[in-house]
Amino acid sequence: MPDLSYKEFMDEIRQRLKGFSLDDYKNLILHWAGEVLPAERRRFLGKLAPAANPRINHDLIDDVSAFARRVEKGDYCDGWGWDDDIHEERDWGDESWAGEMDDFFLQANYLLGKGYPHVARQVYESLFDILEIGQEPGHLPGDSDVTCMLQVDVHEQVALFLRSVYLTTDSEKRPDEIHTILMKYGNLYGPVSLQNIIEAREEGLPDFDDFLAAWVELLLVQAPRTVSQLLREAVLLKGGIAAISEFARQYPGEHPEAYIDWINGLDWEQDVDLILQIAREGLSRIPADYSVRADVAEFIVRIGERNLDGELTLEGYRECFYARPSVSYLIDLYFNAIENNCFDEVRDQAERRVMELYSEGIAYRELYTYVPEGVVYMTLLFGGKYQQVYEMCVDQSSLGWSSGANPKPVFVAYMMMILAKTSSPIVVNQLWDTTIMNISSRLGGKDYEKCRKIMGYVREAVPLGRVQEEYYLDFIIDIIGQRVDAIVGGKYRNSYGKAATLLVAAVETLASRNEGQRGVELLDEFCQKYLRHSAFKRELANTLKLSHLQK
Repeated sequence: MPDLSYKEFMDEIRQRLKGFSLDDYKNLILHWAGEVLPAERRRFLGKLAPAANPRINHDLIDDVSAFARRVEKGDYCDGWGWDDDIHEERDWGDESWAGEMDDFFLQANYLLGKGYPHVARQVYESLFDILEIGQEPGHLPGDSDVTCMLQVDVHEQVALFLRSVYLTTDSEKRPDEIHTILMKYGNLYGPVSLQNIIEAREEGLPDFDDFLAAWVELLLVQAPRTVSQLLREAVLLKGGIAAISEFARQYPGEHPEAYIDWINGLDWEQDVDLILQIAREGLSRIPADYSVRADVAEFIVRIGERNLDGELTLEGYRECFYARPSVSYLIDLYFNAIENNCFDEVRDQAERRVMELYSEGIAYRELYTYVPEGVVYMTLLFGGKYQQVYEMCVDQSSLGWSSGANPKPVFVAYMMMILAKTSSPIVVNQLWDTTIMNISSRLGGKDYEKCRKIMGYVREAVPLGRVQEEYYLDFIIDIIGQRVDAIVGGKYRNSYGKAATLLVAAVETLASRNEGQRGVELLDEFCQKYLRHSAFKRELANTLKLSHLQK
């Protein structure tokens, strides 16, 4: 659940306090006091005193300036060194700077609320300048992300800073000032929206309608990808659904996400048919090579699944995979194709799309569709194109299997799932699940079940002959042997467990094919070869227990 904005929080507080009597207030405070820890009691008593007048003279500005000088000189840092907890180097020293900065942020917030935006702005500007200095080593000790050292929400503080800028800037200059600071600090601390600025306090912003009109004009002449979210938000605030629908149709290439904003503004209980119509319209207008089309197609999937309409669900997943090929979409696409009795057709289309993108290169391109190597291997294997992936494995390394770029781990795990004559080899199944998790971290329990259904279907649809089975079995055992040698022979101790898992999975596969003796010999070969590698032998013994195999 997202955090409440300041305005939402205060509105809820006021709503809950309606009807409280004086005795209710007293009982509430006494209840809170009873829960205060002994060390916090004096601080709690201080909160019951009438609020002091804010420091609106130069004392606060001077204090912040002195704090900035201490940070610039490196007064808080003792040195740079390794941290065993986070497994990287960082600044060490006096971390009390974080408490000081928290206090300054709270004072700036208080001054803004009490009607002193000019002073608040000066404090905020200085504090964010200090945080920027802290991005470099030698200034702010602690976590390498200095914002993690603070108790305040830095994202909210940026919104308050922008609010102080709004209130202290002449109306004609406001759009430029707000845009400049948003671009600077949004990149550092995450995107801040106009709505964040509005809801940072309870009071509305003066002359907001005039600002909004000028804001839209300014954003329209900026590079679309740098301001798209801000511009779409402004259009919605200014004209609602009617405005964002017109905007979406006018700028499908520059701001394709407007179709998503349009749909999200509709009522799913009453406007389902309209949502489907808009999603299809968006797909017809947004350029074919934009990956954002997948987010639009998700609405078609959602409607199809909601209405138990298999054809509509399949239509949505076709578009999703075409726009943004992923393992997750591939599994859903093929699963639904099997359910709708059109697997061959869908498979051929998916393979053409993947190989088309693969031939163009896999470098990440903002906005445009691309395909990761792991998705290429999975698509071909799920289509029964074993020979193609086999050829991709030639000359690939026996190390570096966790990146998803090497076809060997996917091919080995998949082929053992296919070649095993029983459906329950424990380590083989775990190896497969771990392998596809390395390719896609978005998979859940149902995805693994769908995977197995697809694999079972493909095993029946594209059966391997006896000679092919033996050929691929020999190949993967050879790959596994090379990887075990690379890991254990190279003394990569942190990967001994991976080597043991592969070896035991191979033994399980052989045992399921009534070739148990060959598995015993394979195990003996590596036990003898690495007789003195006790850590590897422990990993092997533990994995064997897991598999219930007996050596």
